[in-house]
Amino acid sequence: MKTIANFGTLMEAELLKLKLASCGIDAFIPDELTAGVAPHIFATRSGIRVQVADTDFENAQELMASAVMESENPDDQNE
Repeated sequence: MKTIANFGTLMEAELLKLKLASCGIDAFIPDELTAGVAPHIFATRSGIRVQVADTDFENAQELMASAVMESENPDDQNE
């Protein structure tokens, strides 16, 4: 497993996990239980990790990059 991203909140990590799952990439949040019980622990650490299998790492990176590009350049559907 490789860490694809770190987040400050469990909700952000879960959103990425869902996005990856919708594209056929299984993701895992190893810090999920701890973050749910004691979220303050991650305020001083590296964040809540989202991990994917080594074989899915490049595809997950590409998906995240395309999602960032879409959020920076949304299509204007009101024209």
